[in-house]
Amino acid sequence: MVKRGKHVALLLVMLLLVGSMAGCGGGEEQQASEDTFIVARTTDAGTLDCGYAYSEGEIDLMYHIYDGLVALKNSDLEVEPALAESWETSEDGTVWTFALKQGVKFHDGTDFNADAVVFSFNRLINENHPYYGLGDYSYFDYLLSDAIDDVKAIDEYTVEISLKDKFAPFLTYLGYYSEFIVSPTAVEKYGTEYFKNPVGTGPFKFEEWQKDEYLTLSRNDEYWGDKPEISTLIWKIVPDDSTRLMELESGQVHAIKPISPNQLEKVKGNDKLLLKEVAGANLFYAAFNRDKAPFDDVRVRKAISYAIDMDKLVENTYDGMATRAINPMPPTVFGFNDEVEPYPYDPEKAKALLAEAGYPDGFKMELNTFVNARPYVARPIDTAEIIKSDLSKIGIEVTINTNEWGTHQTLMDNMEHQVTFNGWYDIPYPSNFLKTMLLLGSNTGYAPENVTALADKALATYDRDEQIEAYKELQAIVHEDIPIIPIAHNDYTAAVLNNVEGFELDVLGNINVKKAHFK
Repeated sequence: MVKRGKHVALLLVMLLLVGSMAGCGGGEEQQASEDTFIVARTTDAGTLDCGYAYSEGEIDLMYHIYDGLVALKNSDLEVEPALAESWETSEDGTVWTFALKQGVKFHDGTDFNADAVVFSFNRLINENHPYYGLGDYSYFDYLLSDAIDDVKAIDEYTVEISLKDKFAPFLTYLGYYSEFIVSPTAVEKYGTEYFKNPVGTGPFKFEEWQKDEYLTLSRNDEYWGDKPEISTLIWKIVPDDSTRLMELESGQVHAIKPISPNQLEKVKGNDKLLLKEVAGANLFYAAFNRDKAPFDDVRVRKAISYAIDMDKLVENTYDGMATRAINPMPPTVFGFNDEVEPYPYDPEKAKALLAEAGYPDGFKMELNTFVNARPYVARPIDTAEIIKSDLSKIGIEVTINTNEWGTHQTLMDNMEHQVTFNGWYDIPYPSNFLKTMLLLGSNTGYAPENVTALADKALATYDRDEQIEAYKELQAIVHEDIPIIPIAHNDYTAAVLNNVEGFELDVLGNINVKKAHFK
């Protein structure tokens, strides 16, 4: 492994030198790296354990190292077989039986089977499991621990998962990275060091990790599915936006993620580059603390909604790389209520509502914002300044408080804010936005019984039409109650050399290099 690591490091240096000499798309550069693909991105991973991964620097990697029982096959989150060939559900919808693929091997040569599935799931949700708690935070636990009652092997290639009740997103969640299957042998071998020695069944195998520099994967030639065309996949860490783009333009790397809004036209204007852009399954919003006056009055919350020129705000701060938000979830998610109309910019109506609420001369308020860009907003402080300017026109004097993210999160968790910026990105399933985010985690104190009942009703049926009906009704109520002001859905972006085919950016914002190859 040491010799292999040194060889890969030397190969990376040689490729970068050749790329810089040959230039973007040059024949010599293409020939030198035809079996190697380099992606430059902003941040490194903290863990390579799919069960405990949750940051942007980790999620892309999981889809290349591991597989799940099912895979998400399109933007509508329909699923298709992966490590499970087929499945069936009990009449009451609480017991799911999966028939597994046979002959699949983990990267360490051990067999994938029902015991591996049981091990992978129980280590994340069963506190008595010997390998429980190998990471700081389990997204699997967050998604499914409250829903799953039991996981057991019926025979070597049959798994039965029992749910406590019907749970609408169950099959969809199984296609997400945190539910992917790990090698029990590898976890037992490495224990607390498994996070840097990942072993899955995916199309690429782990080779080397130089923290905050690069991570190298190699093609899994024994892969059960369609094998990648590239033999070596390198994920290079380049934090600076300008440097990242320069390396792509010069051919030193083959793809970058993300691109900043101010680079959009530059990428579009370079015929050697291709822009990859998808509507983001995320939400940037302003949350009202309804426990603090005057934000306990819906007329005040509506006045603020009318006072902000939201179309202009989104245009100015996102540079055309976002969609104005109307509801608390993206329009790309099924169940979006397209009959709900956004609050128009109407300062006079805003003033009238303030007067009706007893604030004819306005009032003073604090708006809390985080400092740095997040997946749902690139320029939060600029956004705060625009809102401050708009609200001043109706007599509301805004003080902007800026915080590092950790401090900001603590302030929101303790409900110390009046109005605060927050955001959400998750699997694009309605419940993740309309229950998990809005009712449980929006830092508003908003959870009326009628809205909670609709969210629970939608979760308790596998009938998508029934779910849509409940979710649309919920959004209509929330639009009138205004616990939050939805602002925007940020697009996910990447850029790639134009001599690359098969490079994908999916609806979750993940890079998929499984089918990438050079023309």
